[in-house]
Amino acid sequence: MPEVLELKPLKNKNLKLILIESEFPIDWWFETPEELKEDLFWNLHLISREYLELVDSLIEKYQPDFAIEERPNSWDKVKNPNDPLKALFKKRGIPFQHADISENAELYLSSALDEHRIMIKKLEKQINNLLKNGEKFIENDEFFKRLVLWKDYLQIDYKTQEDEIRYKVREAWIMMKLLNIGRDLEGTKLKCLLICDLQHFNGFEHLADELGIEVEKVQIKRSIKAEEIEQVIEQDLKIDF
Repeated sequence: MPEVLELKPLKNKNLKLILIESEFPIDWWFETPEELKEDLFWNLHLISREYLELVDSLIEKYQPDFAIEERPNSWDKVKNPNDPLKALFKKRGIPFQHADISENAELYLSSALDEHRIMIKKLEKQINNLLKNGEKFIENDEFFKRLVLWKDYLQIDYKTQEDEIRYKVREAWIMMKLLNIGRDLEGTKLKCLLICDLQHFNGFEHLADELGIEVEKVQIKRSIKAEEIEQVIEQDLKIDF
């Protein structure tokens, strides 16, 4: 039976939610851009030692009962079976899961935009054909201009609807999973670490406020020194193979 989105406050339990900014932005689309599908570094979902140390220190500080990570769009268990965050939480004895919109809901919502996708591809094909055929004075061609404007309008509308799902809808689904896990755990005072893209902080905070959940936010500071990079590169160049 398909899972239904439903947000109900926890009964007889207090939950504190600690939002932790992901090391890198967690992108999400219905269709992954072609240039990223074969991008090895993007697909690996790399996490630095420093970030893992930060999360470990936050585990020590907050002593969470469970942890959730917004599911990275790039995450592929086949390409990258080793999840360092999962390993860290397992070592610490803390239940950890990825969370996202349900597969059935995503398919349903995506199908509503099929007409947009089909029409955008048709317009792109027509525009490219005109360009390849070397139409003269194409910048003054009203038909060509109309095709380009239609494509732009459709892409803007598509992105607007996709962003609505990327933020409000996905945030609600992730929050529901978080609440469901909380219901199944023993204890009346629970703490959860939620690792997510910084762009979701406001949305999760708003939902938490409506559900009577206390929120604390942890943003990360990124700093890197050029001289440190040069030193590491120089050391590697001296290695004999």
